[in-house]
Amino acid sequence: MKERRGFPRHEVAIPCTLYWHGHIIRGEISNLSLGGAFIIRLSAVPPEHALVVLTFQVEKKQVLLRGELTSRVIHTIKESVEEGEVGSIGIQFQDSIEQVRSQLVPLLRA
Repeated sequence: MKERRGFPRHEVAIPCTLYWHGHIIRGEISNLSLGGAFIIRLSAVPPEHALVVLTFQVEKKQVLLRGELTSRVIHTIKESVEEGEVGSIGIQFQDSIEQVRSQLVPLLRA
């Protein structure tokens, strides 16, 4: 099977918040690339193709990064593993690659 990813993925553990139609959804980014992210431990799961805003803050080796990226849900996994955690999603960033790169490269280098 041919690899379709355009950017390398990085394993991370970054708390995040998704905003979708007035809902505030907490989760954790588990892997991240310039193209998108996989988010686990969600408190709710937006539907596929939903436009969401992903926000996060990272402090690492004197690098402070606040991110806000417009994203589209590309797949969902609903499960009830632990209380308050109902699933995970893959998202694809909708912002320009320049905007995504400016926010994520400092994080990925740290």
